[in-house]
Amino acid sequence: MSWSCRVFVVALTAGAPLVLQKKMMSSFFRKKSFPCIIAGLMFMSFVSGQQPVSGIVLSPSEKYSLPFVWMQDTIKGTIEPHAAMLIPVTLPNCSRQFYMQFDMGAPATLFYRSKLRAVFEKYPSGYHIEDSTSRLPEITIRIGKNKLTIQHPGLLAFGDKTIDWSSDKKEIIGTIGSDWLENRTILMDYPKQQIVLNYTIPEKLQNRVTDFSYVQRNILLPATIRGKKTLLYFDTGSSAFSLLTSKEIALSMAGADTVASRYPVTSWGRTLYANSMATRDSVEISELSIPIRTVTYMDGASEEQVSRMMKLGIGGMTGNKLFLRTGLVLDTKNKKMLLIR
Repeated sequence: MSWSCRVFVVALTAGAPLVLQKKMMSSFFRKKSFPCIIAGLMFMSFVSGQQPVSGIVLSPSEKYSLPFVWMQDTIKGTIEPHAAMLIPVTLPNCSRQFYMQFDMGAPATLFYRSKLRAVFEKYPSGYHIEDSTSRLPEITIRIGKNKLTIQHPGLLAFGDKTIDWSSDKKEIIGTIGSDWLENRTILMDYPKQQIVLNYTIPEKLQNRVTDFSYVQRNILLPATIRGKKTLLYFDTGSSAFSLLTSKEIALSMAGADTVASRYPVTSWGRTLYANSMATRDSVEISELSIPIRTVTYMDGASEEQVSRMMKLGIGGMTGNKLFLRTGLVLDTKNKKMLLIR
C-alpha cells in the first residue's frame, strides 16, 4: 500500500494552498501522478518559511542499522520487483511482524486506522481507536532491537479492515515518512537492502559531498542531464520510475523511433497514461554518472504546469530505481548528500 501523491496541492493560478490529499491508484501499489508532483513542488516554493506537517519520529541518537525488503507489483503484465520499500516492525504487546512502507514523499509517519484497531483488539495495549479517531498522542514501535516513538501519528482510513492472523502474508500497517530523517543523516544502502540511521560520512569521502535542497521535508537532488543542470524531486515511495519528466524531455532522451510502453494510472476517478521508454542517457549526481535506462512521461499533465515547473529548475522526479546499485547518503540537518558506488 504505497503512498502515492505529492504532499501538497496548490491552486496554480492563484498560488493559494489547498487541502492535503493522497492519490489512489487502481493497482495494489500507487504511483504519483506528474501533475500532482508539479503542483506540490510549486507549493513548496511558496511556503518554504512555514512549519512542516505535524509528526516526528524519536529514535535512538546512536548509529543503528535495519534491513528493508522489496515488495513486488505488476505493471502491464510485467513484474516490477522494486515497487515499494518495506521496513519490518512490531507493535506493543504483539510479537507478529508487520511492515511499514518507507516513503519520503509522506512528510509525517502515519498508520492505517483499521489495521491498528484489529491489532489492538486482539492484543490490548491501552489504545482505543474509533472510526472518528484521526490521531494518536504517540505510539512506540520496534524495528529490530531499536524502539522508535512516533509523536502525534495520523490515522488513515485505508487498506483492508482485518488482519489474516492465520497466514504469513506481509501486512502493511502504515507509512514511515520523512519526519524520520529530521536533523539526521541516513544511508540507504540499496545493494545490501539496509538503512543506516545517524550515519557518519567517512573522512575520505568528505570531498565528494554536495548540497541538496530540503524544503518542508521534501528532497530535491541537484543533477545534470545531457549537460544541463537541474533538480530532481526524490521520493522513495515512487520506486517504479527512474526518471519521470516532461514529454519533451522524455522523447528527446529516448529517440524518435523508440516505442513507448503505455499503461493507465487512475487517480480520483481520472485516468492518466504513463509512457515509459528505454534510453541510453545517464544522470550525473554527486559526481557519479548513473544510467537512467527508462524515462517516463504522463499524458494529461498541463503544459502550463510543466512550463512553470521547468522555470523553477525542476526537471522531474526520481525514485529508488535509479539508485539500486549505489548507496545514497542524505544529511537533512546540513543539507548535504553523497552517492557511494
